[in-house]
Amino acid sequence: MSKINIIATLKNTSETHTFKGKGIKRNNQIIYNDENVQTKITIDKIITIERKSNYHLKINLKNGIKEHGTYITNYGIINLETFATKIIQKKDELEITYKLMVNQDLIDTFTYNLKFTLDT
Repeated sequence: MSKINIIATLKNTSETHTFKGKGIKRNNQIIYNDENVQTKITIDKIITIERKSNYHLKINLKNGIKEHGTYITNYGIINLETFATKIIQKKDELEITYKLMVNQDLIDTFTYNLKFTLDT
């Protein structure tokens, strides 16, 4: 397990959210807390992004493939689909552009960029 410095940016058509802070890298996972929301990215054949607070969002991403995910709230479970149009993975950076859909209706297109360095 390594402590890391993180800059993460999530953009959609109407807003941009940036997190700058610390996290940990353990094997193929990066974990950090963004405004009391635990964020976990698992990098494997499929990239999984999970965000937990008073909700639990889990999306799966694979370039050019429609994947399924869930959004669990106090009001119930919403089944999601994602379609990644771009995944660029480097040693210390991850950039993903994906479409998020519910019942085959496009919610929005997102770009997630994650950069990290070892915290020395």
